[in-house]
Amino acid sequence: MATLPRPGLGVYVTAGWPNGAVFAEFLDAAAGIADFVEVGIPTENPKYDGPFIRSSHRSAPVKGIAALRGLELPENAVLMGYAEDFAGRFDELARAAAGAGAASVLLPDLLIDMPEMLDAYVASMRANGLAPAFFLPGKFPYALAERLAGYDPLFIYIGLYAATGIKLPVYVERNIRLAREHIGKTYLVAGFAIDGPDKARALVEAGADGLVVGTAAMKRLAEGGVEAAVEFLAEIKRAIR
Repeated sequence: MATLPRPGLGVYVTAGWPNGAVFAEFLDAAAGIADFVEVGIPTENPKYDGPFIRSSHRSAPVKGIAALRGLELPENAVLMGYAEDFAGRFDELARAAAGAGAASVLLPDLLIDMPEMLDAYVASMRANGLAPAFFLPGKFPYALAERLAGYDPLFIYIGLYAATGIKLPVYVERNIRLAREHIGKTYLVAGFAIDGPDKARALVEAGADGLVVGTAAMKRLAEGGVEAAVEFLAEIKRAIR
């Protein structure tokens, strides 16, 4: 995996959404704009996603590891799943991710709901040639942030809001600055509810190394097709560069 640029732009899309052909076309087109791609593993319980992305999971005809069969990911791609779906099966997940060409698997519920499985997750990633990646909630213990940085992860992703696509009055710039103080030079990604260039620019100015847009890009994909979604990504990239 190439080194992620600073600042970098990432985009999230659920695997196979809205259908196989459009998903493949968007993945190919997005790879020409975004610096990395997050591909969601469809699940029955996308508990930390917002309404729009939840609907994309629930409409997926194939869920779990089966959704990764035949998937060929672009460079710098990361899978995003839920630890509760793969508890006790992290090795199986990591093997499937490596087979699809992923650089890592991000599990946003791992440290919230299953922190006791942290070391097992890291071991499975490393054993299969992947880097760990971590989701850090907006309110986090400083010692946890420092511990995660010590694993030399691909990145640490700080969630700005309670769920994707939902706007809440939180001091997001402060959270980014605090995270930066405690993780040093580790690549810091900010995400959740980034819906325009002004917000993207402000987060980079606050200290984020990379951004991920999800709901806003997927809505444009649904409403205007691949071209509209890619134009939106290009607008965000111009804003942060």
